[in-house]
Amino acid sequence: MRVFVDASGWVPMEMPRDQWRPDLDRVMAMLRQERRLKLVTTNWTMYEALAITRRRAGDAAQRLHAVIAIRANVVAVPEAAEAEALRRFLRWSDLGASVVDHANVIVAERERCDAILSFDRDFVPLAAAAGLRILR
Repeated sequence: MRVFVDASGWVPMEMPRDQWRPDLDRVMAMLRQERRLKLVTTNWTMYEALAITRRRAGDAAQRLHAVIAIRANVVAVPEAAEAEALRRFLRWSDLGASVVDHANVIVAERERCDAILSFDRDFVPLAAAAGLRILR
């Protein structure tokens, strides 16, 4: 199973008091049963997760970076995906989703992910439009 992890999924991995930590623990327990689990994220998402974590606890950002480097395939957002994400963003009727959110869905599709791990509600309509499950 290939799972794209959003910043809202990475941050609670190093922030035990994060509001999403109990949900993350539940989802990760379920995912541990998968024999061929592959976590995927983008460089943009990793940077976002590191920035959020650093604002909350500076030393946690370094630990999170190590976790992501070990556990995930970090995909650089290609120029074509960036252009497509901007195009989708400008046409998308739901005002909550960012260009980064759209780029993440494009990368998840290209990487043949089965699901997106995200506690960000903006991903729900994006994932549904792409035919991807949301794990939350």
